[in-house]
Amino acid sequence: IISRRLTAMATQSTYRSCRELFEDAKTRKEQGNQCFKSGDTKKAKKHYLYALMITRSISSRDTVGRSMAFFSGSIQSGLVYGEPQSFKEEVECLESNCQKNLSLIFVNEKNWDKSLEYSKLALERNENDPKSLYRHSLSALNLGLLDAAESCCNKLLELEADNKLYLKLLRDIQNQNATNKNREKQMYSRMFQ
Repeated sequence: IISRRLTAMATQSTYRSCRELFEDAKTRKEQGNQCFKSGDTKKAKKHYLYALMITRSISSRDTVGRSMAFFSGSIQSGLVYGEPQSFKEEVECLESNCQKNLSLIFVNEKNWDKSLEYSKLALERNENDPKSLYRHSLSALNLGLLDAAESCCNKLLELEADNKLYLKLLRDIQNQNATNKNREKQMYSRMFQ
């Protein structure tokens, strides 16, 4: 669906600068935020994914500081001078925000694999982002990746030592660890009886 929309966008416009694409991505993210607030997470997810696709196409082709022209559905880049370094940072920030928002949607859907994936991507941009760390830790806990969950949670507590939500998450992780150790202990004791 998204690739058809990009092809349609290409036929409507023969030339689109990185700035124009970036503005489209920002608009999609804002539309996603509105859909999320109104409870339509399915549409929100589509908007965030579309915005991510645009930001990735800008950054993955090293087109920051360049323009992108769409000719018959194919992307070609051409030089445009004057794009500041801050533009690259804006693109990365928008991409990271979309990743964090998608991670939240997947947490709400209890799709722990996807939530872990998107929170990990967001953490690659900012390893101390509390929202990403929390979602990553929560997802890892629910996937049984207790070492990763505890590591992220400890990082959260370094940032905010008295946060009750983070402390509860750490207790949940420790309880799960204890439960697993008891289960293993019982299993081994049965093996040697």
